[in-house]
Amino acid sequence: MLRHLIGIDIGTTGTKSMLIREDGQVIAHAYQGYPLSSPSVGRSEQNAEAWWEAVVHTVHDVLAAAPGAAGQVVAISLSTQGGTMVPVDQQGMPLRPAIVWNDSRCGDQQRAFEAALGAERMYHSSGWTLGRGLNALQIAWLRQHEPQVFEQTAHFLSVHDFLSYRLTGQRAVDISNAGINQVADITRKAYDTDILAFCGVREEQLARLVDSGRPIAPLTVRAAQALGLPQDVLLVAGAHDQYAACVGAGINRPGRAMIGSGTAWVVTALGDKADFSRGFAQSRAAVEGLWGSIVSLSTGGVSLDWLLQSVIGDQPSSAKPDYVRLNEQAAQRPIGGGGLMFFPYFRNASFPLPPADWHASFLGLDLSHDRYSMARAVMEGVACHIAWVLEQFPVDDPSAPVVLSGGAGKSPVWRQLLADILGRPLRIPTMADLPCIGAGILAGLGSGVFDNPDEALARFSPEEMLIQPDPEHIRTYRDYQQLYRRRAKGLAALYQEPPRESRSI
Repeated sequence: MLRHLIGIDIGTTGTKSMLIREDGQVIAHAYQGYPLSSPSVGRSEQNAEAWWEAVVHTVHDVLAAAPGAAGQVVAISLSTQGGTMVPVDQQGMPLRPAIVWNDSRCGDQQRAFEAALGAERMYHSSGWTLGRGLNALQIAWLRQHEPQVFEQTAHFLSVHDFLSYRLTGQRAVDISNAGINQVADITRKAYDTDILAFCGVREEQLARLVDSGRPIAPLTVRAAQALGLPQDVLLVAGAHDQYAACVGAGINRPGRAMIGSGTAWVVTALGDKADFSRGFAQSRAAVEGLWGSIVSLSTGGVSLDWLLQSVIGDQPSSAKPDYVRLNEQAAQRPIGGGGLMFFPYFRNASFPLPPADWHASFLGLDLSHDRYSMARAVMEGVACHIAWVLEQFPVDDPSAPVVLSGGAGKSPVWRQLLADILGRPLRIPTMADLPCIGAGILAGLGSGVFDNPDEALARFSPEEMLIQPDPEHIRTYRDYQQLYRRRAKGLAALYQEPPRESRSI
């Protein structure tokens, strides 16, 4: 009887689970969403229990779709959001809401770290530049602002290790996530004692570091009962969602690149060694021996969600889903939005723009524009920034197709204008939920179901959609991009001033 695997993707706005048979057949998938809260400006929090509840719910759903399959499941692995921190007690129960990766409250801690150790120390140790969030500074913020919670905390966990604790009783985190959490030295695969001292934590309060695709432990009796699985099901170390998606997309060679379009838009490129020369975020990839470079536009997908919910969403409802109507209407607006541009920097800009107290902006609004002109401008603005980023990456063939994963691949307008703005074909895997596929492959590698990533992916026989750029649109967008970049630099100069007092949290 064929063995089964479960790949689980714990994202920022919801969790997906996928039941996969060892011959590459996707048997079932399920989704459960959960909210983000924003208690005040710059803050982003989430109930960590919602992750566990969503895991239980979605695993039950995929098993219910395949009666009898539960007994054939041999392993589980996780794809997770990175840089989110939750303090827990000795029993693994959260002591407060998790502080999410896109939170920006830690400005004072950022400046204190720069004074104590220097910003470059954080980058060259963790692979990620020093910002106003991620676990290290979040822990330091907790120590200063919520000392009672800090003192009660037995363990400071991120998403992967929180769920590892729930599933197996062992706190374990893959090395790709540990770097993003900014507490580990990714070159040495060990915790950075100087960073821990700055945060005021001990190594035993953090999780064990494990390479992606390596076994962690079998499920506990309690977890097995909660999920409806045998107790001998093995949890295998997963990966940050972008690296799990790379595994699922078959990006496992140096020089390959992928654009992930979700809550954040992320450009990920793989190499055979770390590259600290360009300032890109560096991580160990999910495939052994490979390194990844990442640049993230944290509000790429959020920008369109905001427009739909806050600007378009209050209009009379249509019989068609909101996104369907949005795509239909945006497609009818002129290329370049009739001079309208959107700069998607709700929570700071990202490389190659300089740090500043950024705000999102529309420029060029005219009385001829409507809400769908704005929607197209949002899509074009995100695409222009991603094209700008991708130009900075060393790739093996600058004319080769770029893999696009995530929600934008389902939008006929967004995927076409992205190909036009890049001037390169887009390769869009038609298999849904690449992070789940990647997590399932990692589960199979760690449990001995698969020998290597290539062999695993070959079993899936993945189909793809190829989006070719329109030559005429390439020429039009070339001038548009140049204007976009000049205006973005002008905004950078405008916003490069000390943060206002009201934004210091």
